[in-house]
Amino acid sequence: MSDLNTTLVFTAGLIASSIIAIVVGMAYSLILPGIERKVQARIQQRIGPPILTPGWWSVLKFMYKSKTEPIAQMPRFYKSLVYFGIAIVAFLFLFTTPYWWSVLGWGSILGIAGLLKLEEVLYVFMGSQSQSILSATMPVPDLAKGSKWVGIRREFIEQHSADRTLKMMAIGSIPMYLALIVPFVAARSVTLSNVVLVQNAGYHSAPWYGIPLPSSPILFTLPGALAAIVYFLGFIMIMNEKPFSILKAKIDVIEGGVLEYAANLRAGYYIMRNLLMFALSSIFVTLFLGIPFDPFTPSMMLLNMLLSLILPVAMSALVAFSPILTFRQIYPTTIGLSALGVLAMILSVSL
Repeated sequence: MSDLNTTLVFTAGLIASSIIAIVVGMAYSLILPGIERKVQARIQQRIGPPILTPGWWSVLKFMYKSKTEPIAQMPRFYKSLVYFGIAIVAFLFLFTTPYWWSVLGWGSILGIAGLLKLEEVLYVFMGSQSQSILSATMPVPDLAKGSKWVGIRREFIEQHSADRTLKMMAIGSIPMYLALIVPFVAARSVTLSNVVLVQNAGYHSAPWYGIPLPSSPILFTLPGALAAIVYFLGFIMIMNEKPFSILKAKIDVIEGGVLEYAANLRAGYYIMRNLLMFALSSIFVTLFLGIPFDPFTPSMMLLNMLLSLILPVAMSALVAFSPILTFRQIYPTTIGLSALGVLAMILSVSL
């Protein structure tokens, strides 16, 4: 009977923790784009948009726009990819919160890396499924009489984005995964709970109102600092921002494989992207500083949210000055970052 009560209490806590985490995390994530745009604007000596406009008001605006029916090979599947993306990113974030650490081993490097790779795959499906431009079919070349070009293959431009996504999945995202491994190697464990315990020994025994601060953050070690640099640039690659925004190059009319998502689907895409930005930033704070997003410890949750601004603000500063790199430039950059990540892993063994 006591085992049943323990299970019921844990399940109730898991559900309550998850609801709080998703509501707070999603609401906060919609503020981050405004902060990001405001920082970019100040660096470029502009005023920039109001902080709530790129996130909150953009989502609300697209929620109320007239629905369109994108043209795709599998229309229902194509539209469902946005909702799959939101669910994947939501679980990626939840698996890093304390209540999920003991659920089937999901709060581990395997849970984080697996969901992150699944999120990358979505962009391949999005680019390969879409077959229209602004919800109108426009095959190239034109098939009107007298205008057909001999020897020219007909294809949709979203396919270019899908091809580039495959290349980025094959090599571009490797630095992120190498950087993710470093804190786990330093902690000699694959679980998030042990990574936090190594850095913040007082966290597990602190009361809910306490503020247990880390005594030995991995970030302030040489391998941790190297891995943090690699993680930051891998974060930019995963977010498809300059200088690694080749997935949405000019040939794709800026937006790449997600161009056809309009109205409520566009709102869903913004929610997915913004929540991913916050999830990756929160994971960085958890792994490298030992400060998890804990809904039942308000001080830790707020501190995690505050420190989660580090990556978006740093990204804004870099994006403000960056061009768009081609694959000829991305490949050697990725190889160099991967080598730096491997070096950080080797050095972390001695911690």
